[in-house]
Amino acid sequence: MVDIRAALLDEYLELKEKLGPLEKRLEDVRDRLRDLVTEEGHFVDEVRAVIVRVEPRFRKEYDAEKLQAAFPRLNACVRPSVDVAQLEACLRAGMVTDGELERAGVLTRALHSRALVVKALGQQNLRGPGRPVTAEGRLDLP
Repeated sequence: MVDIRAALLDEYLELKEKLGPLEKRLEDVRDRLRDLVTEEGHFVDEVRAVIVRVEPRFRKEYDAEKLQAAFPRLNACVRPSVDVAQLEACLRAGMVTDGELERAGVLTRALHSRALVVKALGQQNLRGPGRPVTAEGRLDLP
């Protein structure tokens, strides 16, 4: 009788060992592609039916003192610093809006990163079926 736990653990460790270098390579290639697109601008690859662009990512920051002064009903959200998870729950519940927080000077947005985005172009599949993309990103030619 095979111990399923041991078999699954063996498979997990084997896959993890194989994926580690691939994840590192993917991260490096993604970073290089993001830098290229940041410097040279977005592009469309019609063969793969994708658009490649860089999108800014913003982090919300709240001023605890202004928040308490402008919205006393949200005082429970403020500890020594703003409890972002609790405040986000208040936003979802409709107690206040992002717009109200911004107008009161409580919410600011700070750019913290840029994300590489590769999106399919609409409904069209210009590449055609049965032509898979390889790990190197090139099409396998028939």
